[in-house]
Amino acid sequence: MSSPKLSRLFLLGLLVLELLALASLGSLRLVRLVTADDDPSASSAPGVSVSQLPPKPAATPDASDLYLEPLLRLLQENAEEPTPEPTPPGPTLEELGALELATATPPAGVEFGEDERWIAVNLTTQRAMAFVGAQPVRVALVTTGMPGWETPPGDFRVYRRVENETMDSLGLGIPIDSPDGWYVDNVLYTQYFFSGVTLHYNYWRPQSYFGNIPSSHGCVGLGYSDAKYFWDFADIGTRVVVYKEEAEEVEEVEEPGQ
Repeated sequence: MSSPKLSRLFLLGLLVLELLALASLGSLRLVRLVTADDDPSASSAPGVSVSQLPPKPAATPDASDLYLEPLLRLLQENAEEPTPEPTPPGPTLEELGALELATATPPAGVEFGEDERWIAVNLTTQRAMAFVGAQPVRVALVTTGMPGWETPPGDFRVYRRVENETMDSLGLGIPIDSPDGWYVDNVLYTQYFFSGVTLHYNYWRPQSYFGNIPSSHGCVGLGYSDAKYFWDFADIGTRVVVYKEEAEEVEEVEEPGQ
């Protein structure tokens, strides 16, 4: 905002404060003036109720009101509107996953039907993949269980689905208002596959966590479009294979002379 504009608004603000002070003093003087109409001890004519009395004349606008209204309108017109938050640059989670689709492969040692729909969750790379047989059809960047709350590896099946879930820590015996407690509602596309561990939409973590930082209490958190895709892809009984990649052992080669 320019300096002349700031000065103008500052002067207008001072004038408004002064007029408000004058209006307050005028109101105090009026309170002290008690007329016969306002005196509680004065009674109306015998047999005439208050509803039968003529209406009170409309109050004459105070001089301060005549000035305040246009000044307040002027202040509102000069107020700056908030600037909207810029859209984060870079590709979306869905676009990042699509870049890896061509190179996605099933985990070693897992058997599956030729046309079976199943899901693989790689805890090492923080990726979830949807397969039809050996063909990958979706790769999603996810955030799984943090240290101490690791997502358990294993071969599971979806046993319960809730399109809009409310999750809290009470089920684990942790008070919601404790430092380790939580309460989140509108958790969309929730699919339980082991105890309280689920695939679900995670809206409370920034995009930078997905595919990089395990941050949940055991669940597999996905971005919105990925969570919706896996919801439409899976059903009760769909397999969910959770695994870690084995670190490759590197043989040390001794140099000559050692």
